[in-house]
Amino acid sequence: MVVSRCGWRIARLLCCLPLAVAVWLSGGHAQILDRVLAMVAGEVILASDVRAFLDLGLYERGLWGMPEPEAAAREAAALDRLIERRIALDEVNRFRQAAPSAAEVERYLDGVRARFADPEAFAAVLAAVGLDLEDLRQILRDDIRIEAYVAERLGGRADVVEEWLSGLLRRAEAMRTDPPGPPR
Repeated sequence: MVVSRCGWRIARLLCCLPLAVAVWLSGGHAQILDRVLAMVAGEVILASDVRAFLDLGLYERGLWGMPEPEAAAREAAALDRLIERRIALDEVNRFRQAAPSAAEVERYLDGVRARFADPEAFAAVLAAVGLDLEDLRQILRDDIRIEAYVAERLGGRADVVEEWLSGLLRRAEAMRTDPPGPPR
């Protein structure tokens, strides 16, 4: 059966009509839920990742301590640290750094929990950033692996670590896609 051009136009119009009505009923405004801030070696870093990193206080420990007091400077520094972290984690995975013990991960988790006034406040922040305890444990597990790798291979010296990270950044496919900040 041959359908005329006019028939295809009508069919397309009828298919698009429900979508057009839905957009019209919603007021035509789309809500941005998240933004891609960077692509690192094929991995996406979202604005929500930066927010979680800051809200949980993960920037305060390890290789990525950040003293910046201003919110915008902290967000930009957190994005830089997440880019560095992703690249460092790729390197650590390449050398198959051993996983830390469950007790060590729990000790780090206790340190994160201690930043909050009570367990309810901690649970509220976890929910707000879209993580559960197992997600946070995995983040901490990876951080511990990076720290162990740095201590074993680089001696933990700050100047050597900075040089190592700079070398990794030069070799990596890191690309910022948008400056950090609230969604527009």
